[in-house]
Amino acid sequence: MKSLKKLARVLTDEVHGEFCLTLEAEDGEAFGIRMTEKQIEDLIQELDDLLGDDTDEEDAVTERKEMGDE
Repeated sequence: MKSLKKLARVLTDEVHGEFCLTLEAEDGEAFGIRMTEKQIEDLIQELDDLLGDDTDEEDAVTERKEMGDE
């Protein structure tokens, strides 16, 4: 297994009906993948699970702020 690299940026795009995700490391090396909508939803869920309960609290605060903007 290659050594882990530090993420510099994430790029997303839709090309010819496919979703493309590109991860770029600080050293400039980039890795691109094609994803289905379901795979993107699964990735979002995985990241949400990784972040834990903190996001639930932030969502509640955001909802209160947005309701006040209406």
